[in-house]
This record gives sequence, structure tokens and C-alpha cells, in this order.
Amino acid sequence: MKPARLALHLGLDVLVIAGAIGIPVLCSGYGRSVVSGTDAVSSASVVIDAPSGAFTVLLNEDRLEERDFWRAFFAGEEVDFCFEDISCTVARTDPAALTMAQSFASRLAEHQMTIRQEDMTLMLSKADHGNMQVIILSEELALHYAALSGLPAGIRAVDVTSQEETT
Repeated sequence: MKPARLALHLGLDVLVIAGAIGIPVLCSGYGRSVVSGTDAVSSASVVIDAPSGAFTVLLNEDRLEERDFWRAFFAGEEVDFCFEDISCTVARTDPAALTMAQSFASRLAEHQMTIRQEDMTLMLSKADHGNMQVIILSEELALHYAALSGLPAGIRAVDVTSQEETT
């Protein structure tokens, strides 16, 4: 094979592979953040005010390395920095809990807490089996679904408004 034809063939192969991998990555959230140039240093950090109302935070202490830090953080106490990333789940039908989760996330380093919205039944099923780290519920939904009854070992409920813990 001639060198020019080999170079053309290799160049075309590289272009196809780059397109097949690069286009999906650039369309993802990660790709958009890389292209936009914002990161933890250049983006503004604004603490979002917590909504009014009573909330319950379910902590899976078996899946958290810094248990004391997260207990104090969600109870509203003053805490130092923690390097552990966590995943927080809220119900799709609970906009107040989503705002509360965003308020908590705004007090942490950027991207330290990821927030996911899920169906309430699926979310409580994950809590029953211990397949979660943090769940935030408004008091109304927690009472309606009896979310605090029969919590498995290792799951701790923290009352956000009165800053008291129950097990």
C-alpha cells in the first residue's frame, strides 16, 4: 500500500472513531461543562435559602464514610470540610424536598452532592434495602407514605426543622 493511501486510510479511521466517541461525550452533561469552561473555581457559589416546612433526611450510615459529618451537616450544625461525595434522592412529586436538597448542595463544594429525582415508591424500596445514601422528604410525603415506619438498621432519620434525631 502506498504511503499516501495508508495515511488517508489511517486519517479516515481516526476521524470516524473520534466522531463515534466524541459526539456523545460532547452532548452529555460532562461534555457541556468541559466546553463551557466552568468549574468549581470559576463558577459562582450562591447559598440557596432553605424552604419553609418540616423535612426528614434519611441517612444510610452503612454507605457513608463520614457519618458524624453528614449527621451534623443535615442537622444544620456548623461543620468543617469533607471530601466524601454523596448521592441525594428526592421524590419527583416533592418540589419542596428538591429545593431543600438544592439548598444543602449549595452549602457544599460544587458537585459534591448529586441530586436525583425518583418515583416515591421506588425510592422507599431502595431505602428498605439500603440501596441509597441520602433521601430528603417533606413531612407531608413522609407521613402519607409512612416512610419512617420500619426503617432498617443503619438508616437514621434526621429531622431538619427541629434539628433532632430519631432512629
